[in-house]
Amino acid sequence: MNKVQNEILNNSSKLNVLKEHLEGSITTNYDIHTLTLEPKLGDGQVRYTNLQNGLQSFDFNLKLHRDIEIPIDSIASDSLQFLYCLDGHCFHQFESHEKFTQIEQFQTAVAHSDKGVSSKIIIKKENHLLLNIICVNKKEYFEKFSKEDNRYDKKLQGLLYDIKTKSKHFHRGNYSLKIAEQLKLLFGIEHSNEISELLSQKGRYYLILAKHIEKFHAEIESNSNTSGLLKNELKMISEISDFIKMYPEIQHTIKTLCLESGLSPAKLQEGFKFMFERTVSDFVRNVRLEKAEKLIMNTDLTISEIVYSVGLTSRSYFCKIFKKKYKCSPKEYKLKYTAANKNGPISS
Repeated sequence: MNKVQNEILNNSSKLNVLKEHLEGSITTNYDIHTLTLEPKLGDGQVRYTNLQNGLQSFDFNLKLHRDIEIPIDSIASDSLQFLYCLDGHCFHQFESHEKFTQIEQFQTAVAHSDKGVSSKIIIKKENHLLLNIICVNKKEYFEKFSKEDNRYDKKLQGLLYDIKTKSKHFHRGNYSLKIAEQLKLLFGIEHSNEISELLSQKGRYYLILAKHIEKFHAEIESNSNTSGLLKNELKMISEISDFIKMYPEIQHTIKTLCLESGLSPAKLQEGFKFMFERTVSDFVRNVRLEKAEKLIMNTDLTISEIVYSVGLTSRSYFCKIFKKKYKCSPKEYKLKYTAANKNGPISS
């Protein structure tokens, strides 16, 4: 058996362990392995992605007909687990410990236990759960990560120092919508056979891990910028941002978005600054530019047509803000993209 076959077998074994608790069938697509539930147990999938040695991701997208307990250490021993709940909720519990800790929607958590001290995730029935767990093996990954990226060297040292003397560690973090935005682009998508697409998706997991590390380090140092918004207010901010992305051509204003969301202008601005580090108007402008970029690359619309299709009225203003973001004019951008991809003549 060659090295590639060994890796596939080893990665599939991660989901085979889960099959003892979640009955289903396993399929493989490159480094992505998917366990699809049997209908008698519920609906959904667990997706396992091998990012590199010592670094794996599990995506749980489930709605079960009965409560299930999943032993985390059996699939990720001697590791730190970075958890994020995108929808629904679940519970974490250490072995021989009566206390359950709930992980709510939009909430982060970091868990670790030494060998001999197991932990588990408890998923309740009829609760639609979207949960991501990134498992980081300290010996295989953290040392390499620290050497390759000096930005996180001190943060990683502080993080590891905080937990290395403890046989078990659980940190329930604050809410984070920045991680939610990244996971929205990963949950529910169909993984194609394109290597470039798979690499792009893997890159997003690395970005999520970096945000986890920054957030955890800030929280244990008590320097975290927390939001004063309630969970239902954060959920509404998330829904409003999705609405803007879906309909960038609408003339969004603070007044109309407040009416749509039921939030006050102050809460709306606070939410967008917390989630995106942008004002509402900056967010709308950026969404329109990103939509315009896609139209430039993938359609034969003229620049003027693109301007109106993203909700702007001034071509000169559009060109000005486009050049500021992409460092060239829309026409130059189209020419460069066409030359690189041989897609035919430019429309102007």
